[in-house]
Amino acid sequence: MIKNKSTFKLALLTTVASLLLAITLATIFFGDYGVSIQLYLNALIPKTLTGALTFILLLTPALAIGLPRQIAALSAGFLFGAGFGVLLATISAIVGCLITLLLARKLLSNLVEQQYPEPLAKVSYFFSHHTFIKALIIRLVPAGSNFLTNVLAGTARTPISPFIFGSAVGFIPQMTIFSLMGAGLQVNGQQQMMLSLVLLVMALLLSGYLYRKNIKRLPLI
Repeated sequence: MIKNKSTFKLALLTTVASLLLAITLATIFFGDYGVSIQLYLNALIPKTLTGALTFILLLTPALAIGLPRQIAALSAGFLFGAGFGVLLATISAIVGCLITLLLARKLLSNLVEQQYPEPLAKVSYFFSHHTFIKALIIRLVPAGSNFLTNVLAGTARTPISPFIFGSAVGFIPQMTIFSLMGAGLQVNGQQQMMLSLVLLVMALLLSGYLYRKNIKRLPLI
């Protein structure tokens, strides 16, 4: 858990550094072969309803078992463009979140309650109040593990509806940013890339503000 500002800043810096490295590697990799790779992927997963459903079916279980939502959105933006990519990545993240939440509740709650009753009681109490807002803010912050947050909420028997709806709203900003970034990796996609970087900086500033003002007690895992 992130318990102080220095650790939170370190997590943000690590996130940004990893992102910049991923962009650099992707730019190098796609540089000379971008057209061929783009055509191949478009043929493999076409921009049709069938292709979109196939993508969701592939992406949802991957997110449910720990694929970072940023990578999901990046892939969706690259394959389907920014607008449609946001929609597909967000749907996949919501369904993946629900799957992990329900499985953790069904399979892990009793075991964790027997082994770690006091920590579980604290987490359960935390999520039992203002669940929507807490889920929303946790998803807005670009640090932490989406998968572990879902597992923790599931084992604590968090109210499902407000947690899912709060997560869904909180997913949208990052999904938008990284879908734009994915679209920017396409050939002639420099404008989307620049816009995504501007939005990313704004999101990081907003996350820092929310942390200082509202979420010093949130368990960012």
